[in-house]
This record gives sequence, structure tokens and C-alpha cells, in this order.
Amino acid sequence: MDETTKRLGAELQASRERRRPRLTQPEAAQLLGVGRSTVQNIERGAFVKVNRTVREYAALLGWPEGAAERVAAGGPVEDDAAERETTHADALPLPPAVEYELRTNETLDSTVISLGPDEDDGHVIVVLQGRKGATPEEVARIAERYRKARRYLQGLATTDTDEVADS
Repeated sequence: MDETTKRLGAELQASRERRRPRLTQPEAAQLLGVGRSTVQNIERGAFVKVNRTVREYAALLGWPEGAAERVAAGGPVEDDAAERETTHADALPLPPAVEYELRTNETLDSTVISLGPDEDDGHVIVVLQGRKGATPEEVARIAERYRKARRYLQGLATTDTDEVADS
């Protein structure tokens, strides 16, 4: 292991952990047709050079062609030309607190609730999240609480929107 492969492995791991929907090492290994230890070794930087498997892993994570070599050489995932083509207008203007929660927790479910019969009546977007690595029991408890809250939220859409706004 040298610093270039360690850096590349760390970048690949960070990309996998940020990915939504979440992708685990075993899932990535299965999609690549390799063993979990291969994915672990790649993320640790325990490889000699960028090979086909490392490139396929990078592609699986949505990296553009040539990105693995670029990162191994000390550069960014995106090349300068690709960055120039991507504008900030493409990014969603999420408040920092919302972006933080989306990145640090695990998304369990989501729904869009219309506030009225017309498209311009507005929508509420609900994203159910839980702690990363939550046990099945914790997820079940969160899901039960969410079912109760969702019924309430969906009930808002069936009431007169003027009454909701006045209350």
C-alpha cells in the first residue's frame, strides 16, 4: 500500500457511504461479482495499481471514466472539463441542516404529500431517517411511529387548505 492507493481507496469508500440509496460492502461485492474482502481491500488501498476491478468499482459508484486514475494521481474525481459543464444551478438548494441530516443518517422511507387537488396547492416532502447501523428493532420502532405521523400528515391534505393556513 502506498499513499496513492490509500487515497483512492478512501475516496471510493467515502463515495460508497454517501451514496443514496445506501450501498454496503457486501452489496457492492455482489454487484461487482467479487468477494467482500476484495471491496475491503480496495477501500483500504491494499492494491498495487488501478486495475479492472478498481475501475469497475469506481463506475459502480458513479465515477466518470478515468476518475480512478485521476484520483490515484492526486487529482479530483471530476476532471476540469466536466466540472465546467456542471453548474451550480443543477444543485438542489437545500438548507445546510437538511443536507447534513440527509448525509449523516440512513434514509428508511420517503413520501410526497399533496396539500390539495391542484398541482399548485403545494407539497410536503417527508424523508424518514434513522441512525446509521440501526438494529431491526430500532427500525421497526421508527417505522411504527412514522405510520402514525404519516396518517396525520395525509389528513392535512384532506382538510380545507384555507382552514389549515388560518389555524
